[in-house]
Amino acid sequence: MNDSTLDPGILVFVDRQTKAETAVIAILAEDEFKRAQTIFPELSAYRGFEEWRESREGLQMGLAMAGVAAKMVPVFLAPFLAWRRLTRTAPTERALDAFASTILPFRSAPEPVVLAVVSEQQFAAYSRNVAALSPYRDYRQWLRHRRALRARAATSGLPIEELPILMGDFVDWSECLGQSYASSIDRYAHLMLEHFADDLDK
Repeated sequence: MNDSTLDPGILVFVDRQTKAETAVIAILAEDEFKRAQTIFPELSAYRGFEEWRESREGLQMGLAMAGVAAKMVPVFLAPFLAWRRLTRTAPTERALDAFASTILPFRSAPEPVVLAVVSEQQFAAYSRNVAALSPYRDYRQWLRHRRALRARAATSGLPIEELPILMGDFVDWSECLGQSYASSIDRYAHLMLEHFADDLDK
């Protein structure tokens, strides 16, 4: 979801349906804002939720004046913090916006193609025991395979999202199912993002 950038940190993309330049602005629930202020250093500058909400609305208006359709998307802290743990993203307003951009496609059809991202460290630790990784003799070969997979996915015309996964969590998930799902790391990543998006509708 990244075709152009209006200013540093603001992700602007072309909406596939409307063809308009679009941006996503995350908004927290009022009852989560005080907790968020203890997690996000930049939120401590606001006296309270109303002042922060007005600043977010001001950003939306500024984008609209620049010809960008800005969508306000509710974001809850728990799924954001889980996503942040996976992506190792700093807790900032821009990260909230990026999270909202990532999960927004799951609220409308067609859903994006989701590809799991495995770090070199995770690959080294699990490549012998996980069927999805074991056919590749080293991390470079694995990356070549993933680049080819991404290129094939791009021909579908669907948006593509990538999510870093923790292989230990994936192995636990596979074992809970009681079947061999060791080759479906992309399905696991898809379900994780779907779960984060489901939390938006609560």
